[in-house]
Amino acid sequence: MSLFEIVLANCIRARSQQDKQPHRVDTDLPTTRAMITRLAAVAALFAISILALDTAGERYERQLATNAVAATRQ
Repeated sequence: MSLFEIVLANCIRARSQQDKQPHRVDTDLPTTRAMITRLAAVAALFAISILALDTAGERYERQLATNAVAATRQ
């Protein structure tokens, strides 16, 4: 047997073993509360990222303005 045939046979055997067990639909799908929690976490992370980038941008603009004033005084 080639390696491909062995892997294919193992997949078929695992699938047949899985089919023999009773299947519950609610174990595959995440609950509504879990989805809302994940969505809230992603939204919070996105907001924090925007806040951090905005703060960094303001500091960079302030630094550029300070350097420009210092350059004109020389």
